[in-house]
Amino acid sequence: MLIAKCLCRSNDKLGESPLWIDEEESIYWVDIENCLINKYDLRISSKKTWKFNEQIGSLAEYKKNIFVAATSNGFNFIDLKKNEIIPIIDPEIKLSNNRFNDGKCDSKGRFYAGSMNKTGENLSGNFYILYNNLSFKKIDENYITTNGPAFSPDNKYIYLTDTKKGIIYIATMDEDGLLNNKKEFINIDVSDGRPDGMAVDKNGNLWVALFGGSKVNCYDNQGKKVDEVVLPVSCVTSCAFGGKKFNTLFITTSSHKLSNEDKLKQPLAGSLFSIDLKISGIKVNKFKYESI
Repeated sequence: MLIAKCLCRSNDKLGESPLWIDEEESIYWVDIENCLINKYDLRISSKKTWKFNEQIGSLAEYKKNIFVAATSNGFNFIDLKKNEIIPIIDPEIKLSNNRFNDGKCDSKGRFYAGSMNKTGENLSGNFYILYNNLSFKKIDENYITTNGPAFSPDNKYIYLTDTKKGIIYIATMDEDGLLNNKKEFINIDVSDGRPDGMAVDKNGNLWVALFGGSKVNCYDNQGKKVDEVVLPVSCVTSCAFGGKKFNTLFITTSSHKLSNEDKLKQPLAGSLFSIDLKISGIKVNKFKYESI
């Protein structure tokens, strides 16, 4: 059992989507409920925040100070220098009870992101792929809350999470990024918490944040639990590798579903945590934009 430490007392309502930017030696993440992007610069131990007028579910780096993002209004570019959201396309403009959630890029620089039902009741959540030319396709459906996604080190497999069911799926991808041979990979009992965001290390292990479980579990490429990282807060939302040796696991957390009594017991809820591991992770991919 490993124990994470608080890196930045952030007080996020819903911290999510940690993203390490190597050139800046900084970890970025979002606070979905407060419509924020946060940055913690490890060189100077300093936090910076940008405020927007829509919920940002996830980020992927495009180029310096510019990200591709999945938000409550679909796919967008976000320019931090201008503090501006630049719309790309909204695949779910007619689904008013949905918002976009977790997302990552594959080895070809295509952005995969899922949506979720805001009431937590309907199977209106879907997974999409945003192509390099800014077109998109739906690749999976019938989720309440999507999470993940993540890719194996050899880029042969994608992992997709159905948080409500507690299931992580595995599938292969064809040349267009569409799913083949999707099947159940890990089924996590609710007593362990609900699987949320995840990261992959160089050996292909999955590090899975468990919302309500106060931990991040590590599963090998056969789906067997092999380790866990414990936190002093219950609502653990996502994780990402980074740091100089790329062996630091950064972990985001949430406070917005806690009672006032729980918040008193968990004063660090909503903070950013970290732990140095013996194994390093794989770098997440940047978005590649290729205009038509």
